[in-house]
Amino acid sequence: MTGILSPTAKINAAYKESVYQAGSVSTKINQYPKGISEKLHQTTFVLLSAYNPGGRLRPLGWNIKMMERLEQCLSKYEYVYGQGSLKEVSEPLLMVNIDPRKAIYLARKFRQNAIVLIRHQRKSKLVFLA
Repeated sequence: MTGILSPTAKINAAYKESVYQAGSVSTKINQYPKGISEKLHQTTFVLLSAYNPGGRLRPLGWNIKMMERLEQCLSKYEYVYGQGSLKEVSEPLLMVNIDPRKAIYLARKFRQNAIVLIRHQRKSKLVFLA
């Protein structure tokens, strides 16, 4: 897959050290998410982004345009804005209730390295796409 990086130890560590937050929900990889309302306890959420494909820095304007295109692809779904943060660096993302297979398709379309799966009382899971 063009542009998608294989999960090196450094990339894996960066994902696992990051904090993911969208709406009232916050989590880290391999930790239980906090803030999922009771009515959404049976819902599987996916965190998606279109920023910096393949983990390579892109200009802000380009990243914003790609996020707008991702939002257009998700127009049939409800989603919440969020971010993934590591130290002083953060990138926007969207938390959406979508079939993980569809999410993987979209993530690959936008050349992302991974997605994050979130579900109440289950550890948040990182899914690499390479």
